[in-house]
Amino acid sequence: MRFKTALLSLLILICPLACCYGQLSFSGVNGERGYSAMRAVFRWDSDAGIILTPSYEYYRMDDDPDVEKTGTAQRYGLRGAYELTDDWQIFAGTYWRPPSVGDRGVQYFTGIRWAPFYKSTLFSNPQVSLQVGQGRYKVWVDSLHRGLPDPFKEVETNMAVQGSIDVGHWNLKGAWQKVLKYSTPQREDVSFSWADVPFMTAVIQGFIRDAAALRISYQTPIVSPYATYVRYQYGAADDPSAAVNAGLFLRWGETVISGGVEVFEPRQENNRRTFFSMSVEVPFL
Repeated sequence: MRFKTALLSLLILICPLACCYGQLSFSGVNGERGYSAMRAVFRWDSDAGIILTPSYEYYRMDDDPDVEKTGTAQRYGLRGAYELTDDWQIFAGTYWRPPSVGDRGVQYFTGIRWAPFYKSTLFSNPQVSLQVGQGRYKVWVDSLHRGLPDPFKEVETNMAVQGSIDVGHWNLKGAWQKVLKYSTPQREDVSFSWADVPFMTAVIQGFIRDAAALRISYQTPIVSPYATYVRYQYGAADDPSAAVNAGLFLRWGETVISGGVEVFEPRQENNRRTFFSMSVEVPFL
């Protein structure tokens, strides 16, 4: 039902813009105990250099009926970009987490992207982006979903850098994100229901202080295998955590389909979580 709602919402946005270039993508994962997540993104690119990207995402922790009623988290997003030149782009956007699962939050960000047309005998298609932003969160339950005497409020100021380059048939992508400042000291008994890890579809819980990720893929006209390693750290944790994924991109005309496996904490059996991911990306005019 939520998948149909997301598709309908995006189609409503698409219909008046159908005369321009667009790209619709869906990605999802399924995991243990009925965990499921879905991300739907539509990218609308006008001929005037304006790019709008609305998105809808959700996940649920369990397929138990009681959990389904109260344990589903949703997030809505909108990103706008403007191409200053063929090489430079500025962008800004927001994500909104409506109240559910004992918390709510909103994020704002802005940044700049550099993607020059460059090709040598070895390197080509370099891209790099820099982003700064702020997140504002309110949590009224602890990690065990017990009510807090007073809501926990947090404001974080953050930055992120992401880059990509082709080296022959290989594509290398890197990402680094860091919280520059917390308004309130982190607490081990308080968590936020939505945390993104670079290059991962699955959603985890907590306040992530910093993360670094590297993805390597081997590009062919039809099939491209990929692998990713991510190292991240929670705000209240002393030791870092890790995640890995691997899979294949399959190109069929202009459509790209992927399938893979995502594993969080692969070396810690008690905390290990495994997810099976898939995605589809469809361009159109």
